[in-house]
Amino acid sequence: MQNSSIVIQRVNGRSYEITVTRKNVKRMTLRIDRQGKPCLSVPLNAARGEIEDFLRSCSGWLAKNAGQRSFFSLPDALREGDEVMILGENRRISLVSGYKASLSFREGRPVLAMRDPGDPVKAASAYEKALRDLALDVFRRRLAVYADVIPRRFGTPEVRVRKMTSRWGSANQKTGEIHLSLYLIKAPLECIDSVVLHEAVHFTHMDHGDGFYYMLLGRMPDYRQRSRKLREYARH
Repeated sequence: MQNSSIVIQRVNGRSYEITVTRKNVKRMTLRIDRQGKPCLSVPLNAARGEIEDFLRSCSGWLAKNAGQRSFFSLPDALREGDEVMILGENRRISLVSGYKASLSFREGRPVLAMRDPGDPVKAASAYEKALRDLALDVFRRRLAVYADVIPRRFGTPEVRVRKMTSRWGSANQKTGEIHLSLYLIKAPLECIDSVVLHEAVHFTHMDHGDGFYYMLLGRMPDYRQRSRKLREYARH
């Protein structure tokens, strides 16, 4: 049995909204979720006073860690020169005026074109849209490289980009679609390829049995090393 509530903790004049979840656990645990928000797990019978005392003891840790953006998030505001991660590298972005939101690169530096580059919130929204377009283009191109593992009867699967945080991708033989996480575009190309190939192989083997890995590793012998590298990136 679990139930959650919200408590507000003030540290050095700043307020933190903490999700408190009662679970069948023996001790309290404070963590930061993938969106940078603090979450506290407590025993089912923990008293409010105990919870408050625990949070006070964690005030230093909370001030240091809460609000840090994770790999599975995008900026809420974006300004000229801010760092963004694209294809495995932190890059300083340039904001320029343009008719529609789009991303291009000049000497490796991302350039975001948008109607109102002086508004940080609108810039963040434009960046997400442009990043989604970039991701779709990159993912489609990489799928084309590995299309030979897909049986001809499926044709070319349609690629969909979603803000997934619990998995990198999924394949559906019935709809002929591959869904890939938007956040995957933050990873190096070799890691993107490992996910794209993984989902492509599922059009032959829907499970993760021996046949699946025989085909996967036959096409990409260093698949496991690439997957490990992707997990390391996702911890940032």
